[in-house]
Amino acid sequence: MKNTSSQKTIFKADLFSVKEIKFLSSTGKKKIHNIAKRNSTVSVFPLTEAYDIYLVSQYRDTLGKIALEAVAGFIDGNETTLAAAKRELKEEAGISAAQWEELARIEIASSVFKGINHLFLAKGLEKTLQNLQDDEEIKVIKMSLEDAVGKVMSGEINVSSSVIGILLLDKLRKEKKI
Repeated sequence: MKNTSSQKTIFKADLFSVKEIKFLSSTGKKKIHNIAKRNSTVSVFPLTEAYDIYLVSQYRDTLGKIALEAVAGFIDGNETTLAAAKRELKEEAGISAAQWEELARIEIASSVFKGINHLFLAKGLEKTLQNLQDDEEIKVIKMSLEDAVGKVMSGEINVSSSVIGILLLDKLRKEKKI
């Protein structure tokens, strides 16, 4: 536990903020840590009865490339995590689901960045229409869960929440829990 002497927000944007924390180390030395806190997000894994999964392919500025990943997005205002997952699935993939289960809550990192990502399984799927934002160009890709695991293992799918969700689904399938 740190002996915090002060903390203040030094930068605030729509989706994240940066806080400066000043404290004394266990040796009595003055230290400063900066922590970036990202608003909470959801990742959705729509799965068919035949164990096919829907993923999305889109260009990510932060990565400088097209990423193959789970449907994902930020939780808006006072929106619940489930409401955000349902909204993102309809908007990005044009899919609604009858059954929902929160699989996990993961921390995106443990040092400089703070944020929680809620992973959801969506089943009982029905195709609707995508409702993309003006700046989104998203292609929906359906593949077997087995193929998705192969893409994780080859590094083609490497966004951490997508990797965790796909491998978790594969484990649950093998244990006959989904």
